[in-house]
Amino acid sequence: MKVIAPFFLVASLCFHFQLNGQVVLDGQFEEWPGETTWTGPVGSPYAECEVSSNADWLFIRIALNDEIALDETILPNPHLLLLDADDNASTGTNYAGLGLGVDVLINWAQRTVIRYTGGSGSETFNDIGLRVAPTYSAHEFELALRRVDANLGSSSAARIMWYDGSAGFPAGGAEVMLSDAAPPNAEMSLERAADAAIRVAFWNLNGRLGQPNAETAMQRLLAVADPDIIGFSEVSNASASSVASKLNTWIPLEGETWHVVKDDYDLMVASRFPIASTHADVFRSFPVTITGVPGWEDPLLFTSSHLKCCGGASNEAQRQSEADEFMAFMREAYLDGGALSLPPLAPAIFGGDLNMVGLDDPIYTLVTGDIDDEAEYGPDFQPDADGTALTEWPIVQSDAPFDYTWENVNSEFGPGKLDYVITRDDVAPLLKGFTLNTAAMSVSRLFQFGLNATDSGDASDHFMVVADVAATGNLTDTDADEVPDLFDNCVALANPNQADFNGDGVGDACSDTDGDGLSDAVEITLFGTDPASSDSDGDGIDDATELQNCNTGCVGDYNADGLISISDLLVLLGQFGNLC
Repeated sequence: MKVIAPFFLVASLCFHFQLNGQVVLDGQFEEWPGETTWTGPVGSPYAECEVSSNADWLFIRIALNDEIALDETILPNPHLLLLDADDNASTGTNYAGLGLGVDVLINWAQRTVIRYTGGSGSETFNDIGLRVAPTYSAHEFELALRRVDANLGSSSAARIMWYDGSAGFPAGGAEVMLSDAAPPNAEMSLERAADAAIRVAFWNLNGRLGQPNAETAMQRLLAVADPDIIGFSEVSNASASSVASKLNTWIPLEGETWHVVKDDYDLMVASRFPIASTHADVFRSFPVTITGVPGWEDPLLFTSSHLKCCGGASNEAQRQSEADEFMAFMREAYLDGGALSLPPLAPAIFGGDLNMVGLDDPIYTLVTGDIDDEAEYGPDFQPDADGTALTEWPIVQSDAPFDYTWENVNSEFGPGKLDYVITRDDVAPLLKGFTLNTAAMSVSRLFQFGLNATDSGDASDHFMVVADVAATGNLTDTDADEVPDLFDNCVALANPNQADFNGDGVGDACSDTDGDGLSDAVEITLFGTDPASSDSDGDGIDDATELQNCNTGCVGDYNADGLISISDLLVLLGQFGNLC
């Protein structure tokens, strides 16, 4: 059973998207600039609010003391966001007597927008260009409003307030000075990562196979992505053989053919590599094993999933049950010898349209192995190869700072992240990922890749999610210390134990914290001096000078151990460049 609310389990190994001067909506919060922050009073439902902006977007981060689903009623949610777009109390409406001239009101739980100034009354999230992450319940959210759509296009200042029906936060509203700085370039290379073992894709095709216009767009997008393995969903209207035929035409393989299998409903897996087994009896998930993938001796467990859609108590319960059932299958595959028996280090990649709205419990189960209904599906387990949780990767669009993968401008719901990639990160870490939304691409980028701006929308209402996955046995290890560069905190110098005494992310072997010319590792392991102090004994002589002058009289014995060895060389190398 779930015992903690997740603030999400995402690997930190250099896989966080950050654009200088711009917030990235990916459900992570590290890149927030911290320039303008308000803290909620004791007893308030609001913990913290923060804002940022550029010429196109107003970004808002809100942290609450209670978990809510921002645009759902599955948990108590009385919250409104009030926007005084011109910071002028005499325009708009004085909503609830709070003293703001409210031009735009957002009712989160009811998914409605009231535009009091220059609008048509009740509107939708899409009418004000709203983006939110995450799309499921949490204590913290980040959102963006497209300024031109939210009455903010020509404003230099605005005022915002969160309101729960009894009190506003911040009191009197938060004054926001709007930046006119151009958004930084968010374009991402679409080239495959250098150390990738495979490129995978997950794509909900919205039942559009067989529609000529959609298939033309699909062909162009697949040619650009060029994946090795694809997890399809909403393909109930197509056969495996017909999709294999299309793929052999759209992205042909030299001397090979695509392997395509289908479950009993709307899921499909296509692979350049042989598919060894299929397991269609897992409800709304389709696990298969794939062999012959470069870098892995063990078979790859690849799963295309399409969990139950939408809100409401019954749908929430079914989505959770489906997550429980898959994790029970995975536990048995790795630990209990169920319908499938896999070696302990066999890689796993799980993804697809998980319909993560409402409660966060299903994604929590899929990442941590914390099964909700243990009476039905058995005990919890640690699903990663190293005995920890899996990683759900924060993938954003290739040309925009947003993680949403589904969009329907005619819906009451704003765009949302419904499509996910989760892996056993210890043996199958992601090196790179992106979502293809051609509507966000510049004309030059579209021309570069032979795409049309409408391709993503023509192909489906879901965008294709692409991920480059490494096999840990196929990673560059520059210093040959058996720690791949991807994970190594000191790439150029061997440090197999990854020691980092001060936790600054730089290994002791290549760090000199106190600047005395001796590496932290030499000070800790050889001399016992303080790596955080250049003069450990406080006698006015720095450690490096003192240690070199106190040798045994044997030329080259810099560490005074009576031997001339590699340890002495490390001390000497640490002095290179110092002035005498």
